[in-house]
Order: sequence, then C-alpha cells, then structure tokens
Amino acid sequence: MEKLSSLRNMIVHRHRDIDDRVIYDNAKKGGIEAVKKFIKEIREYVTKNK
Repeated sequence: MEKLSSLRNMIVHRHRDIDDRVIYDNAKKGGIEAVKKFIKEIREYVTKNK
C-alpha cells in the first residue's frame, strides 16, 4: 500500500509532469494487486464485524 500511496501523491501533486508510462509501469509492478488485496481485506473485515 505504501507504493500505491506514493503513486497517488505523485498523481495528485505532480499530474502535469507525469509520463503515462510511469503510471503504467507502477501499476504493473503491483499497484493493481495491492488494491485487490486491500479490497479483499476490507471485505473480510466488514463481513466479520457485522
């Protein structure tokens, strides 16, 4: 999640300077998997704590 947070900050604060290839490369390096894992963990938590 730390890498994802870093990517988010870069997009928000430096969007004019970002090369689309950087975003794509970061997503391939695990950004998408980190989001999927986060969603899974949140779902499990919510289900467990209803």
